[in-house]
Amino acid sequence: MRLTSPVFTIHQTVNEPNIMTVAGIILAAGSASRMKQPKLLLPWKGEPLIRHAVNVALDCLDPVIVITGAWKKEVLGALTDLPIKNVHNHEWMNGQSTSIRAGINALHYDVDAVFFLLGDQPYVSTILLQGMVEKYYQTHPSILAPYVGDKRSNPVLFDHSIFNELCQIEGDIGARAIFKHHQITTYAWHDKKLLLDIDTPEDYQKITSES
Repeated sequence: MRLTSPVFTIHQTVNEPNIMTVAGIILAAGSASRMKQPKLLLPWKGEPLIRHAVNVALDCLDPVIVITGAWKKEVLGALTDLPIKNVHNHEWMNGQSTSIRAGINALHYDVDAVFFLLGDQPYVSTILLQGMVEKYYQTHPSILAPYVGDKRSNPVLFDHSIFNELCQIEGDIGARAIFKHHQITTYAWHDKKLLLDIDTPEDYQKITSES
């Protein structure tokens, strides 16, 4: 059954110019229980993972919103000089859906689409994001996802027309909960490293040894 109830609250600014924009929402609220430490502060090529992710997003997305939760102080401490907007999710323990909703409701009315990015996926590049933004404006899909071969990866781009549906997701399943309601447009990507993320100490050790 299709989700239709409108819950997305847009923040409109009077006389704000209508400029095409794609936003980035970085999900950084989790407790990283499997790492037993704030994994987004782990070093990656000389800087914390979360700072690397934010810098990649800032190269081509606007605005960039960082959703914090369990490790708010630590995450923001790594981003003090960067032009991000922070939204603290007081309900982070209720699952990723609460961070998605917090991010969507922080967007302004003139945002065309949004990426949801994960701070523990270090092989997301500016080139990937720019290529996906270009394809989005060429084809205007509801959902655009990178694929390495037949495997879907992150980050996924969502058109503004389905923001309401994103806000109705519950629990910890994430934005993929609405995939079955839409056709997913694919963006082919060549680098298998895009499929890597960091959930455990073993993941981190493997990725750093291969970088």
